[in-house]
Amino acid sequence: MGKYMLYQQLADSLRDKIYEGTYTFGDKIPSERTLAATFGISHLTVRKALAILEEEGLLDRRQGNGTFVRVQKHPVDMRHTDGFSGMLRQRGRAVARKVLYSGTRQAGFKYGKIFGIEREEEVFECISLFQDADGARILEYNAVPCKYIPNASDYDYSIYSLRDIYRRNDVEIVEERQRLEIVRIYNPQAELLGMEEGADMLLLSATSCDTQGKVVEWTKIYDNAERMVFYASTV
Repeated sequence: MGKYMLYQQLADSLRDKIYEGTYTFGDKIPSERTLAATFGISHLTVRKALAILEEEGLLDRRQGNGTFVRVQKHPVDMRHTDGFSGMLRQRGRAVARKVLYSGTRQAGFKYGKIFGIEREEEVFECISLFQDADGARILEYNAVPCKYIPNASDYDYSIYSLRDIYRRNDVEIVEERQRLEIVRIYNPQAELLGMEEGADMLLLSATSCDTQGKVVEWTKIYDNAERMVFYASTV
């Protein structure tokens, strides 16, 4: 690889260390001199690499004090989230879950179309609010046809996740189709997430399919953490 790419290689290496937790929020990273000596590159090359990460919001370069991790970005592998409620846990955080609602209703037009079922069929809904010690919150909506988990209302969802219940009922999720978009949020969601009405935020939605390709779960999630990075793989 050409020498002109060395700064990108260093930026990639430091970024990985932040994502992996080697450097966390508030940590001071090695000086330009130390990085130059360690990697056998020039101070200018180091400076270019740090500038990239500063633009990404990962580093804060303070004149005379050094360079610090500004925001601990938490990578979320969307292939293995254990449902979107697993995202906070994937960040390595202890989370508190509050179930705001759980119950059954008729599918109606909306869920009938999503799940490919009759409008009169029963669907289980669950709305939960997750929060970690840093104040990051996730508001999660789930729906699943009752024919897949007939006893859905019998479980305590402050303890169990839907994925736990699927395993108990021999339902195997093999594919998730996700969509990520920026939306404006209003009450009651804004109030629950501690945000102002009309604020922009991330909305993720997904449909989960079983081994026969049938949609068995619909999920949407509002996340108030501005520190999240999402990644996926085609492999």
